[in-house]
Amino acid sequence: MEDTVELSGDKVRISNHLHRKYAREVARIANDPEIARNIGAHTFPNPYTEEDALIFFEHNRKDGKKHFAMDFLIFSGDQLVGIIGLKDINYTDLNAHVGYWIGKEYWNHGFASDALALVSKYCRSELGMIRLYTSVLDYNLPSLRVLMKNGFKVEGYKEKCFRMDDGFHSMFSVSKLL
Repeated sequence: MEDTVELSGDKVRISNHLHRKYAREVARIANDPEIARNIGAHTFPNPYTEEDALIFFEHNRKDGKKHFAMDFLIFSGDQLVGIIGLKDINYTDLNAHVGYWIGKEYWNHGFASDALALVSKYCRSELGMIRLYTSVLDYNLPSLRVLMKNGFKVEGYKEKCFRMDDGFHSMFSVSKLL
């Protein structure tokens, strides 16, 4: 497996080269409470600082020669617009969890859809995966549309499974066969 992966689509380029020079820009676009609220993970910092970006860049993604997680910067031209990543890469069952976020100022430009298409193709052709999956908070319909546009299907609905300051929220479970 190559260490550096760069892929280009119609609207974006993604790269797993998480160089510290991008930490300030990642922090700038990630430091938005709406992004943190839409992620559906208690581990996404808010506020999001440059130090948070550096910690994210430096966390371990390999066990020996195999990736158990991969994260990619998403660029539109030379502008960093978000992150897409894989975690829980399972080489036995050939599936992985996918997640992404786009800076608010870059929403509704097709960047997430294009990045997800690139990662899906990479997972099949280079990692040999046959299935991607994720969960989406029930109020995050734009993200659900991105997934559906990329061939994901709703597998289930988990009621009141995610706690936030304003109470409990439900999530859609979605997956795609590659």
